[in-house]
Amino acid sequence: MKTKQEQTIPLLDDISRSLFNTIPDPFIVVGEDGTYLEVLGGTERSLYDDGIPLKGKNIYGFMPKKFADFFMGQVHHTLESGKLNTFDYQLETEDVTLTTKNGPGGTQWFEARMYPLEKPYQGQRAVSVLIINITERRTLHKQLRDLSNIDPLTGLYNRRYFLQRVSLHLREAGRAHILICDIDHFKNINDTYGHLAGDAVLQEFASRVREVIKHSRAIARYGGDEFIIAVTNKSDTEAVAIAEDLRIHVASKPFFFQNLELNVHISIGVARVQGPNISSISLISEADIALYRAKASGRNKVCLFTPSMREL
Repeated sequence: MKTKQEQTIPLLDDISRSLFNTIPDPFIVVGEDGTYLEVLGGTERSLYDDGIPLKGKNIYGFMPKKFADFFMGQVHHTLESGKLNTFDYQLETEDVTLTTKNGPGGTQWFEARMYPLEKPYQGQRAVSVLIINITERRTLHKQLRDLSNIDPLTGLYNRRYFLQRVSLHLREAGRAHILICDIDHFKNINDTYGHLAGDAVLQEFASRVREVIKHSRAIARYGGDEFIIAVTNKSDTEAVAIAEDLRIHVASKPFFFQNLELNVHISIGVARVQGPNISSISLISEADIALYRAKASGRNKVCLFTPSMREL
């Protein structure tokens, strides 16, 4: 008579296999040595390649080593913990060695629900794994996240997201420079040529600022015709030079709307901010003062904040 330690789970019968093979998501049994002891289900070809031929093969024989190491780490963790282990992972399906590829292809995201079997299966400890393709879910979540973070007209981030990102950076690095840009005489463009022309100018400005400021998360539409930029790891001189590059780049060639050529200029206020607990108001107040000085000095200028500006 076998002891409890030696008892094993009986192999699946034909009826059980037939039932498992009706489910759209793959259900696999993986031994602690990495062998796929059972491969069942996964019948939805819009979501999965046919994994049935992988039965009896070791994960190191058809998966990239880096992924196989990761997955087997999860297997061993699940066996040791004795609990349900749920985790997400990304997989480049082109890197999987299969005789026939008939699934969606490309980069896919999956959720794995892994649970240890109470008794050995085919002579070794093993886990059962339900695999669920969550690519569409993650894409939807990203779209919803982008809708809440991105200005729909310019495609730049909005003020709320920008302030969150800069506050996080200040907690981690301690300092940055804030650039606030204002399109000179933007109201005249709207009043003279209409709001569609104004929208076209905002969109073209967003395009040009991306050409100068490479890190897109550091740029946001602050509101109306004002834009805000954060640059990090720069001196005052370097930050002002970046602002001057942007001012010149905007003025270097006309903006076009339908058959109109519009000469557009900007004013920019620059200020250094530092400290992990700076408020949103304090974050922009000095750059805003410098912007006011740039506009008061004739516009189409860059102005660096100095403490003496508070007295004026």
